[in-house]
Amino acid sequence: MLSVKISLASHIGHRTRFVELVETSSAVEISFDDGAHTFQSEDIDIGTFTAFGNRRLVGRLVFDYVYDEARHTVTVCGTDFASADGCRLVTFPAGTEEYCHHRAARSAGFVADDLMANPHWNCRTPVTTGVDEVLSGLARTANEALIAALKDLPGVVVQVRTAPPEVSPDDYRQLLVVYRDGVFHGLYEPGTELGPQDEVVTIESVWGGTVHFSLREAFANVIGSTNDPHIAGKTWINLWADQFGVYPNICTSYRFNGFNCGTSFVGGHIITGTVARSMPRGSDSVYIMPICRPHNNDDNVYMEALQYLDGIWLKNYLGGP
Repeated sequence: MLSVKISLASHIGHRTRFVELVETSSAVEISFDDGAHTFQSEDIDIGTFTAFGNRRLVGRLVFDYVYDEARHTVTVCGTDFASADGCRLVTFPAGTEEYCHHRAARSAGFVADDLMANPHWNCRTPVTTGVDEVLSGLARTANEALIAALKDLPGVVVQVRTAPPEVSPDDYRQLLVVYRDGVFHGLYEPGTELGPQDEVVTIESVWGGTVHFSLREAFANVIGSTNDPHIAGKTWINLWADQFGVYPNICTSYRFNGFNCGTSFVGGHIITGTVARSMPRGSDSVYIMPICRPHNNDDNVYMEALQYLDGIWLKNYLGGP
């Protein structure tokens, strides 16, 4: 089992004629069990619903996660990742089941579902102006605190689900590849006739998000990744640089165990552990990290995360349709 503690940060008190939110700060204990689960915190006092008999307004922090204990890997949604699995603060007047969902990612979910057609508790009306914004802000800060706490845990690999990077329509077309009868056929060329055996695959089919390694996390090359065709319009190193806003000027595993690193870098396909190996098609355990060309060409050594700790997480490796 994995566990962290975060603080549901204080917020500025907010009051309308019908709802009063109090300044609050609550410690939340979060435990992760092996497998895919939904976490739900203990109830937290949020304020008072004055328009409904002055009932206490109560909240619960809820989010979905996957914890692979054997791989010491935990996966959560990024704060802006628009998914129903993402972090949300679920509020309700005490003694009722009138739930409202305040999501960290504002574009996630549906308004009608999030309000549950409640007869009393509705935070998105002209008489509750600003209430949902305050409570969604609490969910956002909680999710940021959660990710930060997980990254501080030694020996834990943190996968954060994010949307693919935004690209122009022209660049996006360069990222398309064609699979014929389930086998990589080539880059998609506009005007090419496609048959019933062909499928066009986009960047969304391979992008998982980002990954964070602990300092000195061991990793090794993926054997046989040279022909990985996905995201072909950008080199892997440029994709990494665009994601993190910096171009690498040193190997992630610079001079580990006395290795003679070079000064030219690639976005290397890597896996955690100390042994380079090939990975099965469709694997969700392949990452991109900036490494020097000598490291990338040597499958007989392993590396450690020393200079950069963040990488790109690929899903459906070599997958295609």
